[in-house]
Amino acid sequence: MMRLILSFAVALLTAISVSAQSSLIEQEAENAAAQEFDNELRSPMVGPKLRAYIRAYMKSIAESLYREGYDIETMREGEVVIAVIPTDQLFAPNDTVLMPAAHGKLDHFKQYAQPDDRFKIVIAVHSDDTGSEEYLYDLTEHRTVAVLDYLESLGFNPDNIIGFPKGNSSPVAESTSRANRAKNRRLEIFIIPSQELLAQARQSNKK
Repeated sequence: MMRLILSFAVALLTAISVSAQSSLIEQEAENAAAQEFDNELRSPMVGPKLRAYIRAYMKSIAESLYREGYDIETMREGEVVIAVIPTDQLFAPNDTVLMPAAHGKLDHFKQYAQPDDRFKIVIAVHSDDTGSEEYLYDLTEHRTVAVLDYLESLGFNPDNIIGFPKGNSSPVAESTSRANRAKNRRLEIFIIPSQELLAQARQSNKK
């Protein structure tokens, strides 16, 4: 009897150790992904001599998207424009296939794909907290791939677009109502000046 108890204890401790190690690996992976996301949003950096040109250029994009009805935010003092689209307008509940109506929402961004890769596009897909973390991450991962594939079909250079599934890790509202959960289900499209646009700014400064 004692041997069975000791065997069970050893097995239990082993399971706990494996579980703890797995959790640590998952946490490290999440931290690495969060750091990569932050790095993508902060590069390329805009030098002091180019800031006026870039910020004015991006302001015109923000204003244009706002007039088209998109929710708009900015970061890096206006150097990066963020268009926010509720995923309820792109996907049916718990689905990962873009609805036909989503095309109209995404087609407008085709103008930023051409002609000279002036922008780097980073997308982040978020969910509410309805479901397990594993399920929600998997959902946003598949939705991220669907959006990336569609943007590539519009002519975006695959090297200039990157996606991050965020699950329910970054809510913008407390999950206390249906309306708040809807706010958390969103696609963020970050429009970031690329090296090509920075080169355009340098050329403009020489004139």
